[in-house]
Amino acid sequence: MDSTSLKKYRYSTLPRVGMLALALTLSAGSQLVSAQTLPVPTTTVCDIATNTQCVPVAVQYDQAYSYSTRVLDYLYPGAGWTANAGTGQLDLIVTTRSAGQSNAGLGFNVPDPITNANTNPINDSWGAGGTPSTTMLVKDLYNYLFTTFQANTPVFTFDQNETGGNPNLLVTAKVQILDGDGTTVLEDWFFDAVNNGAENLGSPVTAPGEITIPAINTASLLDTVTFDNNKGSGKFDYLLYIPDLNLADFDDDDNIFKLSWVFSDVDDGGEEITITGRFTGELCPNPDLPQCQVVPEPQSLALISLALLVMGIASSRRRHPRVVD
Repeated sequence: MDSTSLKKYRYSTLPRVGMLALALTLSAGSQLVSAQTLPVPTTTVCDIATNTQCVPVAVQYDQAYSYSTRVLDYLYPGAGWTANAGTGQLDLIVTTRSAGQSNAGLGFNVPDPITNANTNPINDSWGAGGTPSTTMLVKDLYNYLFTTFQANTPVFTFDQNETGGNPNLLVTAKVQILDGDGTTVLEDWFFDAVNNGAENLGSPVTAPGEITIPAINTASLLDTVTFDNNKGSGKFDYLLYIPDLNLADFDDDDNIFKLSWVFSDVDDGGEEITITGRFTGELCPNPDLPQCQVVPEPQSLALISLALLVMGIASSRRRHPRVVD
């Protein structure tokens, strides 16, 4: 995370608003939607012949992990990764080509989607529109996710629809938690091609229209499989998961949730972004996994020891708020 941002840590994963909403939902006879568990994003699946050609289930782009639903369907068939998305579903629509769409049918206090204009590039945002009807309060987003899916962490779904001659799309995005007046960033997360925990607008991620991977279910090492990841058919094409984006840390007060994105190389596309709790994941389900191990470097250990010796106690690092970009 940005070293100058401020993160508010809370210990309860079941905030008051979520517990109340859950109680009301269950008392009314409604059923929670079971979330599909995403594979651990650092997992690789290898071929059955030699166990040497491996396919990652997800790719890390800065602080987010991107899953191709077509690849997930191939690696874990029958799990339903390419579910119907958008209008008429349980997902919260952030942006869509179809004008006049609404999130009112969800039954929660959430803004309507913004229209995805057919321009190149597309530089837009949602959630901090400056009016009550265009502002996405964290507590209201959490209420929707927890009541519907019993989820703390939003997963972003992307329906790619580049219908022109260039099927690929270049994408950067960021999620921000703002204070109630919308001027101070409490925390932010970035999606781009540089894994440095900062915004890199000049290094977009390529969202390919076609994906080719080694065929892991055949005896030949020469076989490959190609997927059309540019259906534009109201199906999830990509799932974006940010492991430490836990809304329970920020759902009090009037904190604001803002999602911003830049699409370039747009070729008559009608992309759609939704927020859902249909999928859930965990980066460290087992503390023995390599990605869960944090080993300080010798220099860091020396600095820590010196600090403890001088101060007598370990103090928490304080972060300072900064003005919204």
